[in-house]
Amino acid sequence: MQGVVFDFNGTLFRDSAYHETAWHTFISQETDRVLTKQEFEHHVHGVNNHGALEYIFNKKLDKKTADELAERKEKIYRDMVVALDSGNELVEGAEEYLDFLTERKIPITIATASMKNNVDFYFDFFKLDRWFDYDKVVYNDGDVPSKPAPDFYLLAAKNIQCPPEEVIVFEDSVSGIRSAFSAKVGAIWGVSTDGNNKMLLQSGVLAGVIDDYHDKRIYEQF
Repeated sequence: MQGVVFDFNGTLFRDSAYHETAWHTFISQETDRVLTKQEFEHHVHGVNNHGALEYIFNKKLDKKTADELAERKEKIYRDMVVALDSGNELVEGAEEYLDFLTERKIPITIATASMKNNVDFYFDFFKLDRWFDYDKVVYNDGDVPSKPAPDFYLLAAKNIQCPPEEVIVFEDSVSGIRSAFSAKVGAIWGVSTDGNNKMLLQSGVLAGVIDDYHDKRIYEQF
């Protein structure tokens, strides 16, 4: 394999519960809906905010309206992360693994459904420029079709100048796995998050499932 692409939320940073809490707070402020765990798994996690908001409000939203609503929700989330005493660090072993890839000059990037304001926050909060080139990150800019379409991973592979079939992807969501699979990447590794092991193991398309980045198997890919 020649390159690596990481999803971010739930994959490098275990924040699914924080996003869910922020979504619940936002939804309670804006609507009278209550989403189930299954709805979150299939229609919110791994999906860009515009798509999630259209599902929540059950109607089409223009970009300006969706962006304004999304920023309200994301501010709730960012404020929550900053206020945490613990649980606001990268997944165990991630820093060491990123150092390993960087030292070997293996091209890497991120393909996340997060919007630009959150990517800016992550780069500042986690000092991601130690490993990643911001300009090569694929995020939700409103132009790239949302996961599970393959576009996020196709563009990420292009940004690091690797053919998709030579790229390893790390993902934790149903939509993200479907996106990477549709992009025909070389291998997809599932990252266990919030009890999703069963879903990951049943997907049938993964090279393996890891609990953290200390797993020796992911080092053996290079």
